[in-house]
Amino acid sequence: MLQKLTLGILLLGLLITQPLKSEVVIDGKISGKIPDKVEYTVPIHGICNDYFLQSVKPDAAGNFRIRIDVKEPGFIKLRTSYQEQGILIVEPGKTYRVQFNLEDKTKLFTVTDKSAVVQEAYGKLPNPGHIQLGAREFQRDTVAATVKKTIDRRRADEIAVFEKFYQDKIISQKVFDLIKADRNCYYDAILATVAWIKDYMVIRGRMQTFAPDFAGLWKDVFNQPLFSTPEVLQSPWFRYYAECYVNFQTYIHGDFTREKMEETNKLKQGIINKVNESKKYLPINTQEDYIASYLYEVCDENQYQKELIGLFDDFKSAYPNSPYISVVAPLVDKIVKYHQAANTAFNAQMKFVEDYQNKNSLAEIAKAIGKPKIFVDVWATWCGPCKAEFAHNAELQKLLKPNDIPVLYISIDRDQEAAQWENMIKFYHLEGYHVRANAQLNAELTKLYDKNGLISIPWYMLLDNNGTILIRHANAPSQLDQLANAIREK
Repeated sequence: MLQKLTLGILLLGLLITQPLKSEVVIDGKISGKIPDKVEYTVPIHGICNDYFLQSVKPDAAGNFRIRIDVKEPGFIKLRTSYQEQGILIVEPGKTYRVQFNLEDKTKLFTVTDKSAVVQEAYGKLPNPGHIQLGAREFQRDTVAATVKKTIDRRRADEIAVFEKFYQDKIISQKVFDLIKADRNCYYDAILATVAWIKDYMVIRGRMQTFAPDFAGLWKDVFNQPLFSTPEVLQSPWFRYYAECYVNFQTYIHGDFTREKMEETNKLKQGIINKVNESKKYLPINTQEDYIASYLYEVCDENQYQKELIGLFDDFKSAYPNSPYISVVAPLVDKIVKYHQAANTAFNAQMKFVEDYQNKNSLAEIAKAIGKPKIFVDVWATWCGPCKAEFAHNAELQKLLKPNDIPVLYISIDRDQEAAQWENMIKFYHLEGYHVRANAQLNAELTKLYDKNGLISIPWYMLLDNNGTILIRHANAPSQLDQLANAIREK
């Protein structure tokens, strides 16, 4: 009886640890400082997309396990503390073992199972944060044929590595087809982006002519679009390829012009146009995935454009059973709340420095506020990291108020962003003093930052009541302990 019970427990253990036929298991081990979570992309319709993430919490020893339901071979991105660690090529029913050494910044994660040689080879391939970064090295090239020759050589060399793996039976036909489609997707997107940037630079007046050979390159890239290859949709580069294709079609149809762009900007219809163009030019089987990705990307920029609410309603009507709805909905809910806040009044703790438009220096503003010390937050409505720091404002106020230190929020937004600036003050509950910098104050801030005429924001300072800088580069609100120590020393 005891033997049967023991055997039963062992079998149960095997069932628990072994992945199901449609499941991938990733077992990980972290060395170094253990992060709060390990994030991973969740394939929706098999697509690897940076925007659609879930996470697991490592244990105290740095161990973690991820289980993902997949139907076909695909890609999974892994990251810790907002730092991408790398990409895994996965197949359903298999287990992968990875190690993160967070103390060695020269390495990404290490794969320790039998797929290691394939994972390592893929990990050496180009992986820029955005397709335009990958295209940057070709921006100064003047001969399209030279660019294409370089790109085609790199493409062929990379595919050849995995073709050898396939011939040696290290990878399956499906995995080879996936990687081949991925490389074609990436490099066609690079070529199309090079052409797009050059035409865009002409439109913006930075170049005089759009060379015919680059126009021909653009046409050649999309002479036979890759959409008929199903594995292309699974590539991490799919959304960039699709965007390049939409840009190309607007060019071919005569809509990619200075006049069209100026009209779109004037009417503030850029987002609506992009969605409409996607519906017009992309194959039907790719529209749901691309539009969902685009809506998520724009929502996540936290500019809170009202038209996104209607576009998301349209998306839900077109795809009522879409798995993307639950992913995008929280971001759209935030936009709804933003516009509700925009219709409310400023509370008594949101104070605009009197006649701030004519305050040309920190000294003038500090004297107008009249407090012994002032904590300064230089920000802008378009700055994502600035807005992320606002989540720590409650803790910041607990530190500053007992010491009679107010917060002075200095926005470096332009005049056309004035309404957005005021609405974000309400939405983020920015209690303190507010100034939108004029040209003279902007010039002073630029000089004070002392970085070759540039300012990096968010930027925090501590001033006295004369505008004298006590701390030129103070810790952010998210670094409250360090900030508290620095203020005490002053």
